[in-house]
Amino acid sequence: MISKFKYGFVVFLCMSMFGCSVTIIGSSDDQGLVKVANEYSIIRDYKEYKVNESYVELSKIELDKTFDNPWAMEFIDDNLMVVTEKNGKLSLVDLVNQTVFDIKHKIPITQYGQGGLLDVLKFEDYLYLSYTVSNKDKEYTTAIGRSLFVYPYKELKDFEQIFTAKPFYKDSKHFGSRMLIKGRYLFASIGERGQGSVAQDLDSHAGSIIRINLDGTVTENPYENNLNTLPEIFQIGVRNPQGMTLSPYGEIYISNHGAKGGDFVGIVDAGKNYGWDKIGWGGTKYTGLKIGSGEPFLEEFDKPILSWVPSIAPSDIIFYSGNEFSDWEGDLLVTSLKYKMLLKLKIQDGMIIDELIILKDNIGRIRDVDINSKGEIFLISDEENSDIWKLNTKSDFNSSCKLTGGQVVLDGWSGKDTGTNYCNQCRCMNGMLACTKMACSS
Repeated sequence: MISKFKYGFVVFLCMSMFGCSVTIIGSSDDQGLVKVANEYSIIRDYKEYKVNESYVELSKIELDKTFDNPWAMEFIDDNLMVVTEKNGKLSLVDLVNQTVFDIKHKIPITQYGQGGLLDVLKFEDYLYLSYTVSNKDKEYTTAIGRSLFVYPYKELKDFEQIFTAKPFYKDSKHFGSRMLIKGRYLFASIGERGQGSVAQDLDSHAGSIIRINLDGTVTENPYENNLNTLPEIFQIGVRNPQGMTLSPYGEIYISNHGAKGGDFVGIVDAGKNYGWDKIGWGGTKYTGLKIGSGEPFLEEFDKPILSWVPSIAPSDIIFYSGNEFSDWEGDLLVTSLKYKMLLKLKIQDGMIIDELIILKDNIGRIRDVDINSKGEIFLISDEENSDIWKLNTKSDFNSSCKLTGGQVVLDGWSGKDTGTNYCNQCRCMNGMLACTKMACSS
């Protein structure tokens, strides 16, 4: 039992520090049972985030072609990447020579609504792709295929479709889909295709996370002993997950689209159920009507790490690792389509402890994010005539270099060092001087 004073203190502490709500159970004048509904602290409003773009320097990768509504990019190495476009084009990008080449393929892609050629994943000598396919009744679903893909990376060989989500639907939205390999398993997110309650059905892949072997065969999954269950299902109750990544601790994280509010980041785990469409993670239907009972969360369903109200339309996510932004090691980067921004989330003990917008309104609807071995961040936006963009650490223009003749120059300076007995072409970057010796003219 809690006194009025203690109750008031709990309410104040909870609301001021964590933004949660409190429900009183009981009606006694001087006492009552208090339930601190800390699940409300999961719900965040991006408009309360600070915007700080001072950390990053944005540059466009100059190429001989642009992309129309690209969906994903995947590094082969630091010099080469593969890019998908919803229209079915598959491209090899040479970042050194600034060229784009078509990759020949015979993937049975159907571009329809939000569907088309979607995610791409390179593993060993195989390229895995997710895409939309149709049947003779003009119904559509998400499929996954793989192909041999080896140097010089000009074509896909021995392509085979290894997974087809069941059933097909006529709706044009919510295909998912991201892929990830952990161990020798392929995980993929399948959207609920706008069908709502099917995300609770074990005889439909829609609204689930699947797990299969790398060749597409079925492995042991948590629902396999249930009657009429599709054996590939690993987790249920999601709406439209378009981001998936592996944490530094080996956990799989997803980003998921809610309806009008309720976009979330959460962890993938065997047998989990995120509850769509019994709950909406704080969101409502687009009409404003409540989802399910109207409760944002229920005890019978798993909770995400955070949920955005209003929605930000998150797409791909990735945990940062690298030297370029060393202070960000282990932070989660989240792309936003709706508000054209890149977020950085610091996670500690399964909780978000810091949120920051590091890029906003610069390159359009940010669809995908990836990181090379140096820690440079690459972005691609879901727009027509889209480009690839790169983020580097912004140079500290207060830094300086001293030339051999004693002259001090600011960071970013390029020129000749003509000090006594020297004749060099030099550049000052991040406080370090790089010079090339050349012949001096008389």
